[in-house]
Amino acid sequence: MNNHRPTTTIDFFGMYLAHDACMRDLIRLTAAVSENRLGEPAVRIGWETFRRQLDRHHSTEDAALWPLVRAAVTDPADLVILDEMEAEHEGLEELLIKVEAGMSGQDGDLRSAVDDLAAALDTHFTHEEQVALPLIDRTVGGPGWAAFGEEMRKQNGLGAVTEYLPWALDDAPAEAQAKMLGFLPAPIRALYRYVLKPRYARPRRGWL
Repeated sequence: MNNHRPTTTIDFFGMYLAHDACMRDLIRLTAAVSENRLGEPAVRIGWETFRRQLDRHHSTEDAALWPLVRAAVTDPADLVILDEMEAEHEGLEELLIKVEAGMSGQDGDLRSAVDDLAAALDTHFTHEEQVALPLIDRTVGGPGWAAFGEEMRKQNGLGAVTEYLPWALDDAPAEAQAKMLGFLPAPIRALYRYVLKPRYARPRRGWL
């Protein structure tokens, strides 16, 4: 976990966990490219899971979070921050398409495309954490953040959660795993340990 994240009244733990999981997957993809393992099914599954999770992460922000915050701000400087978040999402989508093309053999410079994506995503996450999350904290606050969380669950559905949980906790620090599992009722913790985690891990053994 990043130890230089800003102090806020809202606990953005779930956001940070997703950011860390995304960057972890890009480290794995970089290794797979370097080792010529793109033909392995586990690598393709790992990449597709990353794409799916990042798309859900950004699409729900664009649909439900940034409009909520935009409606609450009046300072032009704050509106610029929101414009930057949306523009960065668009730029990242272009880089994702380039990596996908490289993995399909349509672009020969895959390593460069992966490096560009990793650098841009790291820059975006840092910008969001240092500037946009404090903006959320001082505008919509806890109630707005909770409303966004509820809308995110509605949009993504239960099926998304069953993949998100083992993906987000994959290789996360022990304290982060304990914190996340502590939010869940005992039956869901058991479901995670005995069903969701093994089901996630089996087809990704060459990726994890």
